[in-house]
Amino acid sequence: MPDFLTQKSNLNNEFLNAQECLNALSENEKQELISSKTDIDFEAGEHIVKRGLLANNVLYLTEGLVKLELFNDSKPSTIAILEPHSFIGIVCCFAFKKIDFTATALTDAKVSFIGMDVFERFIKSNGDFALNLIKHMSGISNQLLHRLTILSQKNVDGALSFILLDFRSIFRSDEFELPMSRIELANMLDYSKESVINTLSKFNKEGIVKVNGRKVKIIKRKNLAQICKLG
Repeated sequence: MPDFLTQKSNLNNEFLNAQECLNALSENEKQELISSKTDIDFEAGEHIVKRGLLANNVLYLTEGLVKLELFNDSKPSTIAILEPHSFIGIVCCFAFKKIDFTATALTDAKVSFIGMDVFERFIKSNGDFALNLIKHMSGISNQLLHRLTILSQKNVDGALSFILLDFRSIFRSDEFELPMSRIELANMLDYSKESVINTLSKFNKEGIVKVNGRKVKIIKRKNLAQICKLG
């Protein structure tokens, strides 16, 4: 059976992740999903889905990292960085006939496209799956609200520290390569590119992080965490 139907959750029990939702499907439903889904590979920087397209599929990220953006007054706002084994924009999929977000591959990625009709049929016929999906979507909404609230309350030092620690968690290492440009990082934090570049340079000079292009090495994690807390 494919990995995305068998992988165990690495998250705590308070949050029901996408994998656990799919595991609530019966064996017959899993086989139907496997036979009906379409897997598509995307290169880094490629749009996976764009705002305004018909919401015909539920998207499940199997490999890679994906940036999720919403638009207000034509200005993009990055609301989440999605890791493997996540639904892409699940909280928006059932609200409108057209997709209200844009998803872009930050790294090479693989996405499973699951027909909305198949998904809706599972919701109607499998109560456990439907309940798990509601719990998952509630958890995702809660995470997004907390993330946006935290970032909105921080100065550029605190916001950048938050994101660097976030990427450390994603890559599970103090050394990683930023999967986005300085401009994209600035847009994500809602600060100017100059502010982000200057703050990265300051962190570098103070020995908190070592920056070389997109390569980042966190040297003083406790200091970075303190800046994140107070900034």
